[in-house]
Amino acid sequence: MTSNIYSKFRRITTNQLYFPEIDGIRFLAIVLVVLFHTHGYFMGKSTTPFTDDPASYHAVNAFLTHGDRGVQLFFVLSGFVLCLPFAHHYLNNGKKISLKKYYLRRVTRLEPPYFIAMTATFLLAAAMQVKPLSVLFPSWLASLVYSHNIIFHRAPFITVVAWSLEIEIQFYLLAPLLFRLLTLHKITRRFILCAAAIAFTLLQWNYTPPFISIYNFIQYFLIGILLADVYVSGEAAELMNKPSIIPTAAIALAAICFLPVRSALYAVLLFPFLIGFFYYIVLKNNVVKKIFSYKFVPIIGGMCYSIYLLHYTIISVVGRVSLHIHITNYYLPNLLLQIVLIGIPVLLLSSVFYFYIERPFMSSKWLNMLMKKDKKERDVYTNPISEEMQK
Repeated sequence: MTSNIYSKFRRITTNQLYFPEIDGIRFLAIVLVVLFHTHGYFMGKSTTPFTDDPASYHAVNAFLTHGDRGVQLFFVLSGFVLCLPFAHHYLNNGKKISLKKYYLRRVTRLEPPYFIAMTATFLLAAAMQVKPLSVLFPSWLASLVYSHNIIFHRAPFITVVAWSLEIEIQFYLLAPLLFRLLTLHKITRRFILCAAAIAFTLLQWNYTPPFISIYNFIQYFLIGILLADVYVSGEAAELMNKPSIIPTAAIALAAICFLPVRSALYAVLLFPFLIGFFYYIVLKNNVVKKIFSYKFVPIIGGMCYSIYLLHYTIISVVGRVSLHIHITNYYLPNLLLQIVLIGIPVLLLSSVFYFYIERPFMSSKWLNMLMKKDKKERDVYTNPISEEMQK
């Protein structure tokens, strides 16, 4: 039964190659983001007078308030995954990548679920009168063309998480040009990638534009490209696979979760490289890879796009009811209860959306099948005699 569920929910890939550990990384990133927003909603909306002081739970609160780092985890992974076939082409004389197919794949894979989710959320927000329609409608239109940050200089009203998807789209457009760096000599391209990541981090530390764009996060995508370069080249693969590297992975993950990236420049500079290093261990160490490939982990990770699109709205709707349920007047038990009460609907509703909406669009053949079906229907309409002959 488990294998049957796994096969039905497993991510569909274009080249039929599947790396469960990559979906395991996606699992880590999406769990951090969902916990971050659940905790934020709980702290902002709960009216329970706690007997203890929530601020006394330093480690728990630090972990949860740093959950937004899951977005940066996604950015590094996007740089790596998108660059991988280009890296195989440039470094191993692999198959040449068609830019037409590359861009068409981005549109046919991501746009339909995004449009459906944003439109459904817009209609729900309008029905619940979250904001006036005069505010929601322009926000919805701007979000559909991934321009809300640029136009309004703020996160989308429909669902705030859509801001990061705008960053992703900007990277998708620039990516093939950035991937050309892999045609340079190994030392040259790696120096450029590292230097550019450091330079942009220093620029961001000293200057913040009035709206969020790829400028604010480009170093994470650059590290993803560097990771693809190192991965395809197989650098230090044997070293990464040694059992002694496992504690290093645990330390790296803890640092990713707890580094003071909002206040210390050294942490901000180190952070993207640390993510890339941790990913390389996951990809190359058999033990760590097995952990990130374990049973339900890659299944949920494979649904991360659906979860990301829907979770904030589900938290807002379910939380209106779940916050009235509490056990004792202590902070931690109530926090854990809300994580469970909200997390279950997030997972269930996102699974339904993923299975019926997102997953069918993962197949690169759906557009061809639709076009063939439309052509057949047009032929039947224009030539009904042929239909009778077919019968």
